Amino acid sequence: MTLGPFLDWLRGARILDNTPLAYLYALTAFAAALSALYLLKNLGLGRLKAVAEKTGTDLGKLALALLEKFQWFEYQLAALYAATRHLELSRTFDRTLNTIVLFVFTYRAITLAQHLLSYWINRIVSKQELSGEARDSVVNGTQVVLRVLVWIAAALFVLDNLGINISTVLAGLGIGGVAVALAAQTILGDLFNFFVILLDKPFRTGDFVICDEIMGTIEHVGIKSTRIRSLAGELIVISNSKLLASGLHNYSQMPQRRVLFTLGVTYQTSPEKLRRIPGLIKNAVTSTANTRFDRSNMSAYADFAIQFESVYYVTAGDYGLYMKLHEEILLKTGDAFLAEGIEFAYPTQTLFVRK
Repeated sequence: MTLGPFLDWLRGARILDNTPLAYLYALTAFAAALSALYLLKNLGLGRLKAVAEKTGTDLGKLALALLEKFQWFEYQLAALYAATRHLELSRTFDRTLNTIVLFVFTYRAITLAQHLLSYWINRIVSKQELSGEARDSVVNGTQVVLRVLVWIAAALFVLDNLGINISTVLAGLGIGGVAVALAAQTILGDLFNFFVILLDKPFRTGDFVICDEIMGTIEHVGIKSTRIRSLAGELIVISNSKLLASGLHNYSQMPQRRVLFTLGVTYQTSPEKLRRIPGLIKNAVTSTANTRFDRSNMSAYADFAIQFESVYYVTAGDYGLYMKLHEEILLKTGDAFLAEGIEFAYPTQTLFVRK
């Protein structure tokens, strides 16, 4: 028995506009594509797991998580799509298959993009040292905004690939976007400034700040507003736009604190003692820990006293430490003046009467 008639049948017979040989080629392509995809998946997963365990980096774990999101039917759908390129398909079947492939892999691209965005947001928020409710609020709020943008972009991509003219849709979105932006420009401004705070990091939760008449500790940074716990204990809610536009003073990020103070002595103080006063103040500063002396000079002949202006630095920004050290320096200065017989001045009047 020869193979000639069988080969002629393979090449010449027609089943749904395709020869049996074409179906055989398609089946071979399906098996080869599916095997290659699973091979790449298994090799990639194994390699990524080894790299993640060896280096312990987040990038290896991220790539592993992204690869594991692909499901078994997606591999088979991709192999089926590659196999059908060898066949003459009806317009209806080909369009249905293309639509299924478009929806399935667009959805998978959306999930991958959302995972990447979540990873990126968590990385940025972790640098802000947020925790608990504040962290959850920032992460969830940012994810909602970015997910909406991803879904809008995906919807436009699908409509464009389905042959729908999206120019009209984009024009409508543009007009609607302008109207929404004008109606909600304050909210959008606060949202934009939230991302500025998140990326530029002018302050962190727990920092002590002063903004106009408001002073207190940052307690929570939200999408629209920031909460500040004042020194008196009440909670102050201020919009992100106003907070950044008001000239914020962040005292928690001071590497050091400059201190300027003035002392006055009586006019009866002798010139020799006046010349020794800067040295006495310098000794009081240098003998105190966590300080750095800058200068001390006689600055003015005032109404009631001869004034001396002194400057030193506290090598930390903590206000409580500054007050403690400044008190110690003033007490040491008072002890030194007492030992030298130097009197502090206070407001006095001398009345001269002519007989």
